[in-house]
Amino acid sequence: MESAASNDFSNLNATAGCCGANVSLNEMNYVWPAAFGSFALEAVNPDIQDLSDEQMRQLAECLGCPLKRIWVHI
Repeated sequence: MESAASNDFSNLNATAGCCGANVSLNEMNYVWPAAFGSFALEAVNPDIQDLSDEQMRQLAECLGCPLKRIWVHI
């Protein structure tokens, strides 16, 4: 996205980080929910199933921005 934004989205080609393939951002199949963000918070093996709504609210308040939960399947 940064590369595409730097040329005002006139070139949507990118190299996929997962496999190195040349892809068009316009033709990618995004699995929902998906998001673009300026940072990510990750917890590996946290020994809990999920955060409560209150925990999400507190994190968002601490960070000063809304959060969106995106599950990663590895």
